[in-house]
Formats: sequence, structure tokens, C-alpha cells
Amino acid sequence: MTTVVSTINFIKSRGLNSRQFKELLSDLESEYGDLVYHCEVRWLSRADMLERFYKLREEVKQFMEIKGKPVVELSDDKWLCDLAFMVDITKHLSELNVKLQGPNQLLSSLLSHVKSFEAKLKLWQSQLEKSCTVHFPTLQEQKPAMTTEYAGECAKLLQAFGERFQDIKSKQNELKIFAVPFNVEPSEEPDILQHEIIELQSNDELKAKYNNLPLLEFYKLYVRSEDFPILRRHALKFASLFGTTYCCEQFFSKLTLAKTRFCSRLTDSNLENQLRVASSSLPSDIKRLVKEKQFQPSH
Repeated sequence: MTTVVSTINFIKSRGLNSRQFKELLSDLESEYGDLVYHCEVRWLSRADMLERFYKLREEVKQFMEIKGKPVVELSDDKWLCDLAFMVDITKHLSELNVKLQGPNQLLSSLLSHVKSFEAKLKLWQSQLEKSCTVHFPTLQEQKPAMTTEYAGECAKLLQAFGERFQDIKSKQNELKIFAVPFNVEPSEEPDILQHEIIELQSNDELKAKYNNLPLLEFYKLYVRSEDFPILRRHALKFASLFGTTYCCEQFFSKLTLAKTRFCSRLTDSNLENQLRVASSSLPSDIKRLVKEKQFQPSH
């Protein structure tokens, strides 16, 4: 990573180098017109940056030699294999991260994505131990002699995921009651929920509604507090949990857009009102608001 970042910075942080490198890519009729910067804050850019650097590795090698700063790693087959593995694994991680982003994501669905990725890691570990690189196309191009080292990296990632999400996984059984109430065994669930789960599972009409509606809509419309008070409270508990920091990050992005140097006289109360409207999912009825205001009379 250090070699890649320092090389990209050398090329792109200097205007002359950046222009000359683009000219070189144009002369060589390369598929891409430039490298991609990496930003630590937006770490998803790492996958794009590594992939672009890998695909332009020959052009980068030639340019750095012209500049008298050769990158010896670009001639090292082992280093290129490591880079290829990094390209593939960061791409897989970025795809997972995109699935974990977005509004209105339930904790149960987020945990499903994580468990799915962990299962993939186990598969990749097993395959790499047998020198199978079918799910690592960039690494496959390099034709590495041994891939057991990369299997070890998958094992480390799997361990890191286990430590990172152990708190959520401790609530798996409760989440299962919330996400798939018709698929749980009542006798294995908490005593306080057993009767209501049996009543719910025995109702064929509710089962049909569950299969045809989004989960929150099903609980909102058909799991009423009069019929299933404990099960509804259980659902409200897990529906209200924030699975990611997406909402917070989105809120601060809107804050930076509202609080600029052009709005330096914006008061705290007005800023709070603006952010409340910007972060709300409720649409604004502008026509109604306008009608409630009195027009400025002429003097």
C-alpha cells in the first residue's frame, strides 16, 4: 500500500508530472486516462485506486523510470501477486460495504450480509489452500506458484469479522424471531414469547401477508398490540436499532452543506430547523405552507 500511495502521490501531486503522465497514457493508447487518488476518509476509494494502479502498472513503471525514480517492486513477481490479491480482496470488501450502506436498513438484513461474507471468506480460504483462485481474477492473471499465504489473510479477516460483530451475533436468536417469526421453533424461544409465536404461526392469513409484504409493513399493519403485545414490543425494539453510522454520516454531510462561509450569520435555531427538514424522510407540503403565510400588503 505504501509503495502504491507514494508512487501515485509523486505523479498526481505535481502538475507537471500529472500532465506528462496523461500524455504518456495518451501516446500509448492506454485504456485509462489517469490514476485515481486514495482518500483515507473515503476508504472505499482504495479499491478503485488499487485496481487502476494495477491495470496501469506497466505505464507507471515506464514513467517512473523516465523520471529517474524507478519502482523496483513493479519488477518483483511476488510483490505483483500481493498487489493483485489486494485488488481482489479490497473489491470484495467494498462490495460488502456498499450493501451495508443506505437508509432504512434493518439490523437483521445487515447481519445477513455480514454472515454471507464470512461464509465467502471460509470458501476462499479453503480454495486458496488448494491453489484455486477462481474468485480472485486479478490474482489469477499473475499465476502465483503458492497461495497458502493468501489463505492465511482470509483467515485473519474472518477472525477480525468475528471479533468486530460478536456483540450483534449474541442477539442472533432474538433477531431471528423478529426477521423470520414463522420459521422459529416456539419451544426454543423465550417463554414470554412462545404463546404469541404459536398464535402467529397458526394463522395462515398472516403467513400469506408476511410472504407478500416488506417486514416493517407486516408488523405495522398486522401484528397489532391488541393481539400480539409482547411480539410487537420485541419487533419495535429491533426495528429501531441503528445497524450502521450511515444516518449520522449523511447528517454531517448535510451540515457541511448548510453551514458554509456564505451562511456565516446563520443562527443555531435556524440551522437546527434546516437540518431537521434535510434529514427528515417526510416530504414537505410547500403549497400548504405558502397558503398559511400572509402576503406582504402594498403600502
